[in-house]
Amino acid sequence: MKNTKKIYKILDSQGRIILPRELREKADIQKGDIIELSVHDHAIIVEKLDVVKLNDDSLDNLHNTVISSAKKLDKKTLLILAKRLVEFAEKKEEENGSKTGK
Repeated sequence: MKNTKKIYKILDSQGRIILPRELREKADIQKGDIIELSVHDHAIIVEKLDVVKLNDDSLDNLHNTVISSAKKLDKKTLLILAKRLVEFAEKKEEENGSKTGK
């Protein structure tokens, strides 16, 4: 982790440590996230996984899928996507209004 001060932690009796808030924020790791642990050249690597549940069409899962995907996009692509989503929402609102007779 470049340009970050070193942080030292002591393992507890069960081999656990607490990831400091500063590191969790920089890695966008939040409560409930799944992390992958691996060892490379005697270093423990901690990586957040973006997991999408298969066959789960719940609104929460769809929201998480969109956010997870959006984090991988550059600003220009995000703005294009945001514009398309607004257009889609407006069209859907118009369709719903005409269906209800408004």
